[in-house]
Amino acid sequence: MLIALQSPLEHRMPPTVESTSPRAGRVIAMTNQAGGSGKTTSAVNVAACAAEFGYRVLVVGTDAQCDASVLLGYDPDEMEDQPTLHDVLIGAAGIEEAIVPASAGPAGEEESREIPNLFLVPESADLEDAEQILTSRLAREMWLRTILDPIRDQWDLIIIDCPGNLGLVSVNAIAAADQVVACVKPSTKELRAMTRMETKVDQISAAFAANGAKAELSYVLLVDVPTTRSQGAVYADSAEQAREAYGDMVLPSVRRSPRIAEAYHHQMPMSWYDRAAPVTADFYAVTKALGLRRC
Repeated sequence: MLIALQSPLEHRMPPTVESTSPRAGRVIAMTNQAGGSGKTTSAVNVAACAAEFGYRVLVVGTDAQCDASVLLGYDPDEMEDQPTLHDVLIGAAGIEEAIVPASAGPAGEEESREIPNLFLVPESADLEDAEQILTSRLAREMWLRTILDPIRDQWDLIIIDCPGNLGLVSVNAIAAADQVVACVKPSTKELRAMTRMETKVDQISAAFAANGAKAELSYVLLVDVPTTRSQGAVYADSAEQAREAYGDMVLPSVRRSPRIAEAYHHQMPMSWYDRAAPVTADFYAVTKALGLRRC
């Protein structure tokens, strides 16, 4: 028996993308309030697909786990001379100094390849202190928006990979974004938590509207979805609940696949690691559903 999900966004439709022309300056925050929800995998793979489609894309890593950096070719333990988002946070570097080209495979190695149109602001483990640093600042919730606004028109798309919580760094990401994509596994527990996320996003936008904040929960992305009913009837029922509650806000699902872990090990987006894998097709479908098509 399905449990009805109560959503204050029951009648909200995802924003219509009127144009796919370059230099749209669109900012998307990929978030959830728990780790392991597929945020980083989704952020990086959508970014790689959009870059292939001809968009100039910047991924901003804000998570101290540094998984976005790893997936795009950078080892956080070997970046002593490269400024990271933490350096920007403490004023040791400007945002443009921290931008690096994305790499399919470990950056700098002979067999690795630079990914056209795709760039990264790498994280560092030092971002564990970001909440503490931001707490004592004026306009602390607007820091990320303040550093991204001056470079926004240099990009067609900026994707912010949020930490696995709704703390101050994620608040910054939401305040800087045009749209928020909630990445969740299709389970009753995670879907029940969606109401709190919706409320949090709306509160942030309302509180900082005078500063330009306007994001809303625009899409729901189901990740790690079993490919057959026998793998998990509960997952299938939960996915159905999500579609009943959120309708057209639900993006095409990303199925469960061991290829995702393999791609992480090789430090590559799926479209570079295994273009023919079914899960790669999922990420292309998600990218297109976000209104991002070949320019």
